[in-house]
Amino acid sequence: MVKHIDIKLGGSTATLSRSDVLVALKPEPGHSRSFEAEVNSIELRGRGARRGTVGGYHVIELPSAPMKRRAACEDLGRMVSMQRQVAVYHTSEDNVPFVPTGTIYMSFREGTDQASVNLILQEHSLVVVKAERGGFITVGTRADPVEACSVLQSNPAVAVAEPDLVTPKQPANILLPEDRLFGRHWHLNNIGKHDGQTTGLKAGADARVVEAWYALGSLGSDSVVIGIVDDGFDLSHPYLRGKALLSWDFERNAPDVGPIDMAAGSRDWHGTACAGVAAGRVDAGDIVGAAPHARIMPARMGSDIDSEKLARIFDYMTDNGAWVVNCSWGPKAARYPIGQRVSDAISRCIREGRGGLGIPVLFAAGNRNTSINDETNFNGLAAHPDVVVVSSSTSLDQRSDTSNYGSEIWLCAPSSGGGGWTIVTDSWTDAAGTGRPRGYSSGDYHECFGGTSSSCALVSGVCALVLSAAPRLSAAELRAILQRTARRIGDAGAYVPDGHSIHFGFGCVDAAAAVAAARASLSS
Repeated sequence: MVKHIDIKLGGSTATLSRSDVLVALKPEPGHSRSFEAEVNSIELRGRGARRGTVGGYHVIELPSAPMKRRAACEDLGRMVSMQRQVAVYHTSEDNVPFVPTGTIYMSFREGTDQASVNLILQEHSLVVVKAERGGFITVGTRADPVEACSVLQSNPAVAVAEPDLVTPKQPANILLPEDRLFGRHWHLNNIGKHDGQTTGLKAGADARVVEAWYALGSLGSDSVVIGIVDDGFDLSHPYLRGKALLSWDFERNAPDVGPIDMAAGSRDWHGTACAGVAAGRVDAGDIVGAAPHARIMPARMGSDIDSEKLARIFDYMTDNGAWVVNCSWGPKAARYPIGQRVSDAISRCIREGRGGLGIPVLFAAGNRNTSINDETNFNGLAAHPDVVVVSSSTSLDQRSDTSNYGSEIWLCAPSSGGGGWTIVTDSWTDAAGTGRPRGYSSGDYHECFGGTSSSCALVSGVCALVLSAAPRLSAAELRAILQRTARRIGDAGAYVPDGHSIHFGFGCVDAAAAVAAARASLSS
């Protein structure tokens, strides 16, 4: 029988359902070979099947037959190369795994004396791992962290107790057939035709970026830094070379953010493509980003969303001088509740970064053609009240047929979609000048990028242009400028009386109007 546990995450209640068929195993450090051998043995005897890895844990599906399952559990219990076995949880019927990492983020109510705090820690066998900002602590537990938090949250002395969970990430881009036609840079300046071709193009269905360059009299400032949180980055690429500073890989704890060597069919180069859309160099050949002179701060997070690591990434952006933070990805799970640890880190970034001016944080809406927040879907990252959520529109100024929607959408930006064109950007290259198997396409660039990954990166580049015009704008002021300067597209009936559309937000991003409004703010 599936066990359902209701716990508070980020101020709201989430139901975590414990899987009755999945478990997660973490190998002992330095014992990867023996771990592989033991898991292979279990698989060969029909007592378990691998179902991928999440945050360093190997997810194993147990047999459905009761007797075989008991035997499988006994086999797992005898594994000498396993450091830890934990339960796997789900937040909806999509069965995307959420794995508790063994730590809990917690704080105590004001006025709780130290003796009471120590007693609670002792009663639950909690070990203090780290002191966090704002009086929070991270504690470790050998018990099930989800069950432990359910009990801790009932204690009146405990203000917050949330399990650190890791779950797969999903890039918010669409890879269309590579033989499809495309219009280079139409998203920056759409004149309604390309190489004599008018199909799928509408003059003016763009982000007005070229107009913004003319208004600035430049391609933006190299003082502006776009933090890009994603997977692998090819920083030796002609379009990114020399642009990065303070790069950090939060999976490998090293400055090298390059794609890892991966099995065929895997991808670790989404960050390269998004960086090109936002800030690709102007002097490198065929491709140019929205803010070609801006620098980038790449943060590689790998293929999973680990709440503790993600919070550290946002704090890294806050502490190390990012001006904008781009997140062209989202949770794979249909329901992803955001915990206090991540929510607070995002809030700190937005309100305290840039010396107190705040850092605008942008998230891609996603590409499932579903609501961001309804009875069956909930993206807690996009639902954060202070982030800028970006949907996508097409080269015909129409809604992208795959873009997610909802009241949380702040604005849209041109990208791929049915009836329209795709986006050309950079791709991973190696010394021989080819990209595969570690890039979308062979050669320096990829012709079929798109989705809300691309539209979000485009708006991050626009934010860099706006901040080039008015560097002292606060994050809240910039967000408001994006709102009031967005141009309405689609049917007039798509917008409710307050000017908002669930599909387009407040409209399509208009870089030229936003830059003009930013400059006007300097004299007001």
